[in-house]
Amino acid sequence: MDAAAAHALMSDEGRELLASLPPYDEKNAVALTSRLRDRGHSPELVAAALTQSRLRAKAVTKFGANAELMFFTPDALEQATRSAVAALHAERLRSSGTSRVVDGGCGIGADAVGFARAGLDVIAVEADPTTAELARHNLAPYPASRVETGLLEDLAPELRREAPDAAWWFDPARRIPGVADIHGRTKRTFSLAALSPDWELVQQLAADAPAAGAKLSPGLAHGDIPPDCEAEFVSYAGDLVEATLWWGQAVRDEGTTATIVRPTDKRADGSANADSSGDSVELRHVTRPDAADASGALARRADLGAFFYEADKALTRSGLVGAVLNAVDGREFTAGYGYVTADALTDIGLLGRAYRVLDAVPLHVKTLRSYLRTHDVGRLTIKKRDVDLDADALRRQLKLKGSRAMTVVLVNLDGERAALVVEPA
Repeated sequence: MDAAAAHALMSDEGRELLASLPPYDEKNAVALTSRLRDRGHSPELVAAALTQSRLRAKAVTKFGANAELMFFTPDALEQATRSAVAALHAERLRSSGTSRVVDGGCGIGADAVGFARAGLDVIAVEADPTTAELARHNLAPYPASRVETGLLEDLAPELRREAPDAAWWFDPARRIPGVADIHGRTKRTFSLAALSPDWELVQQLAADAPAAGAKLSPGLAHGDIPPDCEAEFVSYAGDLVEATLWWGQAVRDEGTTATIVRPTDKRADGSANADSSGDSVELRHVTRPDAADASGALARRADLGAFFYEADKALTRSGLVGAVLNAVDGREFTAGYGYVTADALTDIGLLGRAYRVLDAVPLHVKTLRSYLRTHDVGRLTIKKRDVDLDADALRRQLKLKGSRAMTVVLVNLDGERAALVVEPA
């Protein structure tokens, strides 16, 4: 979105047009575009409004009903923290003793809004003038917050003087400016050296602050974690969403930790499990003691258990699969991948999912095809983590024609590949 489009959307005409639009539906976009132009709206405003409508519809999964009141760009929405996780960031910084946060790279203000909702004063910094204008709109309901436009490198010295006791928060841009795809998204980078603000500056400011946090890619290598940090790998609804580094008084557990977040239904009064964002979630925070002294024994065909456990991805990335092994007295198929077998059924809550093992079949196409045809299987879910195999190609080779559905888990067992036939326990 360029500055002219943003200005047009935030004009009285633009706001009225956005408010009048029906729920976004791609198949109706062309006809709606024609009708809006016929009503006298400029092509540029119509295009900007329909783009914003599409982004708001997509943003509901991250922001719920609040998405209808916010402004987005494709890149900013892609990187924006969902409201339930932003509330966790806010709670962590608030519990460190701070009352003010400097958000050094706020984007459209997803985390900044979370901080403000939690009662923190926010000074947000955004380098791109158009994105900064969108952030101002999104933060408008919170008068104790403001947005500064400029490079953090230029603004940081004055902000440190103005708010020496403030916590700092960073969500460095992880996309490379340039040619965008058809959805308007630019190329993603996983290099710390390519982050903006500069990674060295982020570490310096964080280390000097009373408390600080930085949201990074969930693929962050353990070797890139700075010393004296807590590295928290976070999953939401089963998807690994970020690695968060914490410094100073925001550190709760040194080393790597995992936080598992699962959305839930609210109670009748709407208050149960509701965080400051209004989202209803269940949480499980896992630390090194939870995984300590776990057995390193690997599963063998001779001791294959009656149950299979799939550890949450936050546990595999944080190296804390031992929490599942300890909980079920189990054995992993391959160390660190989070596929566990055990003899008994145990309720492990948010740590992962439990399945009953129905059979174990050698992972050979002809053998597996024969097995699936014998069992009239036509729809196959394939789970895999440590087996280097294209699941879609395998499914095509199996030529399924039956009427039943089945789930198989591809694992390494006694040095050979096998397919476990499982069902939810």
